[in-house]
Amino acid sequence: MSDNVYGMKCNSCGTVSYPKHAVCPNCRNETFIDVVIGGEGKVLTFTDVYALAIEYETRYLRLAIVELDDGIRVTGQLLDGEPKLGMRVKTVLGTVRQSGETAIQGLQFVSA
Repeated sequence: MSDNVYGMKCNSCGTVSYPKHAVCPNCRNETFIDVVIGGEGKVLTFTDVYALAIEYETRYLRLAIVELDDGIRVTGQLLDGEPKLGMRVKTVLGTVRQSGETAIQGLQFVSA
């Protein structure tokens, strides 16, 4: 298993996105290459989500939009118990939910 989180880079306009989409949010192209998403950045916004699908074993998730130092904006799970707008975080790969015996891996943020 890889220790990287992958987003997508549009073959047409070069826009990088995470999570992945069926079409480019910038130019509507439908062909992409995988790119590693990672590094450090700052929290732009965050929210606690309580209306989770039944397969989630946790009561809520704290999600954040983070602008990474390379300018890419990504969405992932914020693990900090006392988040603040503008706080510095780093990306990690972690279990975002369980599906039976399978751990579903995704982008998470921890204090930098």
